[in-house]
Amino acid sequence: MTNIAAQLRASKTQRSAAGISASEHTAAKRALMRSIGADISQPSAEPASNLSTRYVLWLSQSFISRPVAIGVAGIVLAASGVMTTVNAAQQSIPGDALYTVKLINERAQIQLASLDRKAVLHTEFAEKRLKEVTQLQSNVSNRDTALVTKTIDAYTQEVASANSNLRELQASGNGATVSTASEVQQNLVALDSTMTNTVKPATSTDTDESTAVSSAQSTTQVAQDDSVNVAVEAHADDTSEQSTKELQDMFLRQLAAINTRRTFDIHRLSVIRASANAPVTDADLRRLERSINIAVADVAPSMDTFSSGQYREAFDAVKRADLLLRGIESTIADAEIAITAALMNAPESIPDMPHSDGGIGKELPVGDVGEPITEPVVQ
Repeated sequence: MTNIAAQLRASKTQRSAAGISASEHTAAKRALMRSIGADISQPSAEPASNLSTRYVLWLSQSFISRPVAIGVAGIVLAASGVMTTVNAAQQSIPGDALYTVKLINERAQIQLASLDRKAVLHTEFAEKRLKEVTQLQSNVSNRDTALVTKTIDAYTQEVASANSNLRELQASGNGATVSTASEVQQNLVALDSTMTNTVKPATSTDTDESTAVSSAQSTTQVAQDDSVNVAVEAHADDTSEQSTKELQDMFLRQLAAINTRRTFDIHRLSVIRASANAPVTDADLRRLERSINIAVADVAPSMDTFSSGQYREAFDAVKRADLLLRGIESTIADAEIAITAALMNAPESIPDMPHSDGGIGKELPVGDVGEPITEPVVQ
């Protein structure tokens, strides 16, 4: 029996028996440890008793932690399913089965956010509502006016909440008020542009939807003005270099928006002029074009006003230009609606449009004290 054991031990190093030598065993072990990134610079000299103790501890811990590991794995799998649902819900629109999940996720974000972040989040959620409105309105064949109106109202509420949070932030004396107001205003400028250019009631008879759109536009404009007021007031209490820069960014952003609108409105007039169904005369169009240029005439000098530290006055000049342009854009929109109605062979729905010869309808804006402007504007 002893001889057999000795022969077996000896066979470990015999290649004919698939054995390896002690040096080969050590080299193979070192290669393995190196491949898994283990530290092999210091040879282990841990006593066998310590190794036995560690093994017993590992064995006991593995049995204790196994149910916990299984439970954690279950939680991870469940969470993965929830996250998959939440991600899928982000693409939903009102009327979809997952839309409620989308709203619950947004409310959770609001609850967990800081006060300055809440104001910004509300504008981001308002942007989502606006995208949903345009998606719903694009479904011409099966348009749910009630659902569109409800979604527009939800947009209005998000904007109002952003404005409320911003005022609350200012009242708290938070040092991030100006920067938050700047970010909120940036988002509101984009929302206002989308509201003006893309969100339209299907017809003039959709009174609920028309009222909702009008309310949404008004709320957006008020929130824009208030974000500027908050920033100017907060800057008066914190005249730091960073605060001044944030205020300047807000002002330049408004200037850019006014100039962009001027260019776009002039283009709209050129499209109307080229239409065979234009409900206004060329003289009317020249008057409108002249009015647009007069509306923005005080904007450029307001930059000097801002540079001199008269922030409120500079913002007020831009605000006046904004109000004048909105009146002109309303008249342009009427002309565009009339052209669209004519193209659809629905003359009965064409609204009465004013003409330079004193026709019926509301008067067109003019460049000065009521005198018609008939000369073309040199660009």
